[in-house]
Amino acid sequence: MTRHRRRTPWVVAAAAAFLVSGTLPAAAHEHPTPTERSAPGVVFVEARATVEVALVEHLQSDPEGIHIRIIQSTSTPVLAKASGFVVESTGTIVTTGRITQTDLDRARVYGVNEAFANQYGDQAPLGDDLFSRQAVGDAANRLQQRLEACYPPHRTNDAGGCVVTVEPTYVVYPHVTSQEEYGAMRAELLPSSTPEVAVLRVRGASGMPTVPLGESTEGASALASLGFTGIPNGTDPPAAINAHLAERGATVLKTEDLDEKETKANIDLAAGLPAGMLGGPLVDEQGQVVGFLVPDADSGPPPAAPGRLVDVGAVRDVLAAEGITPRQGPVDTSFEAAMHAFKNGGYAASIPNLKATLELFPGHAMAAANLAVAEQNVSAGTPGPADAGGVSSAAPDGTDDGISWALWLPLLTVLLLLAGVAAFLLHRRRAAPVGGTPPSPGTPPAGKSQHAAPSRAPTGQRDRPVVPGQATGSRSGSRSVVPGNGPGRRGADSPGPGAPALSGSPRSRSVAGQGPAVAVGDEGRRASRAVAAPPSSRRDDQEASERPVFCTSCGSRLAPDHLYCGRCGAPAR
Repeated sequence: MTRHRRRTPWVVAAAAAFLVSGTLPAAAHEHPTPTERSAPGVVFVEARATVEVALVEHLQSDPEGIHIRIIQSTSTPVLAKASGFVVESTGTIVTTGRITQTDLDRARVYGVNEAFANQYGDQAPLGDDLFSRQAVGDAANRLQQRLEACYPPHRTNDAGGCVVTVEPTYVVYPHVTSQEEYGAMRAELLPSSTPEVAVLRVRGASGMPTVPLGESTEGASALASLGFTGIPNGTDPPAAINAHLAERGATVLKTEDLDEKETKANIDLAAGLPAGMLGGPLVDEQGQVVGFLVPDADSGPPPAAPGRLVDVGAVRDVLAAEGITPRQGPVDTSFEAAMHAFKNGGYAASIPNLKATLELFPGHAMAAANLAVAEQNVSAGTPGPADAGGVSSAAPDGTDDGISWALWLPLLTVLLLLAGVAAFLLHRRRAAPVGGTPPSPGTPPAGKSQHAAPSRAPTGQRDRPVVPGQATGSRSGSRSVVPGNGPGRRGADSPGPGAPALSGSPRSRSVAGQGPAVAVGDEGRRASRAVAAPPSSRRDDQEASERPVFCTSCGSRLAPDHLYCGRCGAPAR
């Protein structure tokens, strides 16, 4: 009980500090939005094919006698495009599985047409659509005969033909300042990919920005679909189109009872998905990616839903099959810390983290753009509110202190005052007994040992160490107090069984075995009469023996019946 009460001032101070800090206007701090947190991890993906064409010419006449000639050509047509998102900083990309379902014959036709255009030019005029079969003359034209032989299924005739090989490839374009320098990353399709979810691995990537991948759609309602409709140019961030689920935590979009904004958003999504936003991340209110959309024209009552949700559970299943654990990396932590400061006008404070972000991932477009703004404001001498002591910026590790130093100063003052009051109350409680009632005779102070040695009564003079075997005089100097007397024991005037008997003449007596005799003169006779006078002298003896003394080693207060000091452990002598 005593220990609990002594902690009370500190508990009161801590609670008061919490209440005071909770009332301060931390809401003034502006956080990065969910889309801003995920935007750096959005990418654009192209499904391509590498087409190798060996064009074989059969020549009817040649001055050098060569009747066959082979011309090599390589093409890389784009067969599909989509958006995607990075889920692991070493280059793991998630996108729609539809980009893997391409017609490779279209790639072969494209390769043949490009080979003919490169070789014959105006002799074989081709249209703009190289993915379709062309005609460059009538059936008697040898170039037309050769072209027909090169188209799938690839055969030869008197005019020649082609040998064509094709390999699917994938190129990832992150949101960087220069695709030539930092982008256009080759990627490979991982074998656990499904028709719904494709997982790509960028070759040799490290430190890529990622998105925070959620666990499920639970709690999600309002969503933002992010994506690109073309290769990122380093200036424009990914497009963001709002959407709503039919119910909170559902896996289908809302198509009924739409208001004007929701109707427009669905129309925008219906147009944006085929244009490249297909496979881009869906970000919920908490900033978690909960899946992506794919077109589903037959869904819902009119108007049809703009897309069908492939939820994050399906994404995580494919990643688990590949042994991939989604995680964010240092570049994400550094950029988010910079954004906390930057969005609140802490331009100078944001610069170190923005530079660190660019060191971790050179070409980070959003970090580069924000760094240029921050440096321009600092160099122009126009700091933001946080730099000037207004709204707080973020801590270096990205945590939000939520309040400026101008608001912290009053809080610190209050905390110091509370600490002073708590220390004073604690000192008072240690100095006074609990409840303000003096301890009963023989009761040791709280926290002290119950087995300390008995000690001598105060003499009224400066306390001196007690020498074993030597009698200690009382205040009046009239008698000896034998060490060992105390509460619960018989006093010197009433020895119990086995106690030493007084010996010697009336003028000179000593306690047998307890030290030299005490001379008794007139003053001594008065003292001896006082010793023999019951019962007042006995009360005096008892009061004297019950008075507390102090440890001779450390000065700690002792009760009369203590054998050892409760503070330092030294024997009480």
